[in-house]
Amino acid sequence: MIKPARLKRGDHIAVVSLSGGGLGEADFHHELVLGERRLRELGLEPVYMRHTLKGTQFLRNHPEERAADLKQAFFDDSIQGIMSAIGGDDTYRLLPFLCEDEAFIRQVRTHPKVFLGFSDTTINHLMFYEMGLATFYGPSFLADFAELGPEMLPYTKHEFERVFKNPVISKINSSDRWYDSRQDFSATSVGISLTEHVEKRGYIVLRGHGVIRGRLLGGCLDSFYDLLTETRYVGDSLVAAKYQIIPQATDWQNKILFIG
Repeated sequence: MIKPARLKRGDHIAVVSLSGGGLGEADFHHELVLGERRLRELGLEPVYMRHTLKGTQFLRNHPEERAADLKQAFFDDSIQGIMSAIGGDDTYRLLPFLCEDEAFIRQVRTHPKVFLGFSDTTINHLMFYEMGLATFYGPSFLADFAELGPEMLPYTKHEFERVFKNPVISKINSSDRWYDSRQDFSATSVGISLTEHVEKRGYIVLRGHGVIRGRLLGGCLDSFYDLLTETRYVGDSLVAAKYQIIPQATDWQNKILFIG
């Protein structure tokens, strides 16, 4: 796998809306401002691609423009990292515009960049895995950097800072706390902390025991389900099969499967 260079303080990080377009809506403006501030506090400069802030309706109708933004981020030499704005449920619609573009695939392989996101961004991670690029299944702009509490959640902030180190091997620790889901995302919730609880079990191991070493491979369970069925969208599984983004049986050997 091709591993990108670590990020440095002062680097530019592209924010791309590859699925949901909420970041461009007026109701999310307070979160946009908050996310920008948090990234800058960490020493990174957020950069929005041409269509990132076009809004939900435009991006739903134009998957080709979402794909164009990802291409722009990879071809722009002033950008060192790329972050998904938020997840969603139809990222698979970008695959024809990306997986059939030989220039884009070549750029990914010859000019690799840190790529982050989770939830339906799993589709992009699997696509990059097929292209040979190691990516970070990690925070997104809206869900994590724009967390409405007084600070970013400490576990998220600590784990994100791996992008500045990019170690060869890392120990995965569970968060020591968990939180109730936020119900109100309006501007009136800015500065209000989430209700937290002490984590007593740690992460759950489904199979195996002791200390396990291996490369991580996995993602969002709902996204995998959608890729394997026609439950949500007709054509989802057909697109996944056409571009072979679901790892083959041999790809899972010596891997640690993680499910988010």
